[in-house]
Amino acid sequence: MNNKARILLVEDDDFAAEVTIASLADEYEVQHVNNGKAALDALSIQVHDLVLMDVSLPGMSGYEICRTMRNDMDLIELPIIFLSGMVSDEDRLAGYEAGGDDYLTKPVPVGELRTKIAKFLARKLEREHLKADLSTAFSTAMTAMSSAAEVGSILQFLRTSFNCSDYTTLCRELLNTTESLGVDARVQIRGQLGVVSFSPSGICSPLEENALTTMSEQGRLFSFGSHTSCTYDHVTIIVKNMPNKDPDRYGRLKDNLALLAEGADARVVALDDQINLCKQHNALTSLISTSRETLVEIERNRQTQQTKNSLILENFRQQLEHSFLTLGLTESQEEELIELAQSASEQALALYDENLAVEERMKKLLKQLERASQ
Repeated sequence: MNNKARILLVEDDDFAAEVTIASLADEYEVQHVNNGKAALDALSIQVHDLVLMDVSLPGMSGYEICRTMRNDMDLIELPIIFLSGMVSDEDRLAGYEAGGDDYLTKPVPVGELRTKIAKFLARKLEREHLKADLSTAFSTAMTAMSSAAEVGSILQFLRTSFNCSDYTTLCRELLNTTESLGVDARVQIRGQLGVVSFSPSGICSPLEENALTTMSEQGRLFSFGSHTSCTYDHVTIIVKNMPNKDPDRYGRLKDNLALLAEGADARVVALDDQINLCKQHNALTSLISTSRETLVEIERNRQTQQTKNSLILENFRQQLEHSFLTLGLTESQEEELIELAQSASEQALALYDENLAVEERMKKLLKQLERASQ
C-alpha cells in the first residue's frame, strides 16, 4: 500500500518539472501537469496533499488557478506553494492575495523545497487531526445535550404522573413524553379498573390493542424489526420507529423506555392502592352506619324488654301476695317466698345492667371506628 503524500506539480517547463520530480520522488508521489485546466481536472479527480504551482503558465496563470481553488470548498485549505522566477515584492504580494501559502524563487534549492513541503504537510496533518478532534468533541457534546434533554423529558413525566388520577390521563402523559423523545409509540395500562390502550391519535385500533397485549407477554424488552416493546406488570410501551442505524440513540431510547414504563407502572400501583383504600373506607363507613342502626335497634328493644320485665315482675309480686291469702302459709314461709321473688328480680336487673354495659362498649368501639375512617 502506497502511503506517500500526493503532490500535484503544475509546471509548463518539462526540464524544471523533471528536476523537481527527481528531487521528491523518493519521498512523495508527484503528479505533473502543464496548464491550469489540467491542474483543476486532476484536483477534481483525485485527492492531493499539496500543490507546487508555477506562476507563468499557458492560459490561466498560477494566480488564477489558485483563486479558482480557493473558491472550491474541497480545495480551500489545500496547501499551495508558488514556484516562480519573478522575485519582486509585488509578485510575492500577488501570490499572497491569490491565496497561496508560500512563494519560492526558482531555482529552488532541493533542501529548502523539501523542508517547506514537509512543514506544510505536517501543518495540514495537524489541522486534519484538530478537525477530527473537534468533530468528535462536537458529536460528544451533541450526544450529551440530547441525553440531557431526554432525561429531562423523563423527569418531567415522573413529576406530571403524580397528578394523573386515572389510567387514561397517564396514557396521554406517556404518549406526550414519547413524542418529545421523537418516537411513534403505543401504550397499554392494565389495572384494577381494567385495560386501556392508546395511540397518539386516541384509542388504539383492535389490531394495535392485540399487539400490545401480545407484547406484554414477551418479557421486559423485546425487539422485532424497527419495533421495540418494554413491559412492566401494569404497563406496555411499543415504539414503532426505533433508530436501528444509530446505535447510541437506540441504546439511550431503550434505557429511557424502561424508565418511562417503570415510572408509569409505579403510578398504576399507587392508583390501584388508592382504589383499594377507597373501597376499604367505603366498606368501613357502611359497616359503621349499619352498626349504628343496629345499636339503635338494640337500645329500643332493650327499653321495651325492660318495661316488659318490670311489668312481669310486678304482676308476679302481686299474684304472689294475693296467693298468700288462700295458701295458708305461715309468716316465715311467706317471707321466704318473698325473698326468693326479690332475689330473682334483682338477678334479672343485674343481667339487664350487664347488657347495658356491653352496649356502652359497642358505642365506644363505633366511635373509634369513625375516627379511624376519617
